[in-house]
Amino acid sequence: MSDPWVEAEFESIFREHYPRIVRVTRRVLQRDSEAEEVCAEVFLRLYRSGPGVAEGGLVGGWLYRTATRASIDALRANQRRGTEEELEGEDAVQGGSLAEGPLTLLLRQECIVEVRQVLAKLKIEKAQILLLRHSGLSYQEIADAMQLSPNSVGKKLARAEGEFSALYNRHQQRSRRASQLQATKEG
Repeated sequence: MSDPWVEAEFESIFREHYPRIVRVTRRVLQRDSEAEEVCAEVFLRLYRSGPGVAEGGLVGGWLYRTATRASIDALRANQRRGTEEELEGEDAVQGGSLAEGPLTLLLRQECIVEVRQVLAKLKIEKAQILLLRHSGLSYQEIADAMQLSPNSVGKKLARAEGEFSALYNRHQQRSRRASQLQATKEG
């Protein structure tokens, strides 16, 4: 068993990193409650791992890597359970203005669902690097979080974006064909 945390040290790490970690998980999961649950699990893992994780000042990277992986795992589990379409009510409107109108909100939500479905199909490392970059992390922060060379982040990010774009375009084409087929059957 590893050495126990000094409570003040763990609390300091928690206060410093929690807001950004919950923001990253919220981008994936879209629900505050689920994002906070994943973050609680991530910090519990950190606490159980002991202060050795924080040696060398890399605790932020460990937290980002663990949080993005846990978020993607939760997203995949939700899709297996079929809860992807449950995003209704306040959580679905979150971040959108009520003045936008119901059609705009519906279209935005459908787009979010599609992006999340495609993201869940990527290899975990590619999904993580995309999430970290689109959460506002710099290349250096991504390198630290993913334990990569800073020089390789750009290339890996470009590959991940390319694969995401290709998958997303195929998903869009399938959706269009399904809509056209449905319209033909109804017409």
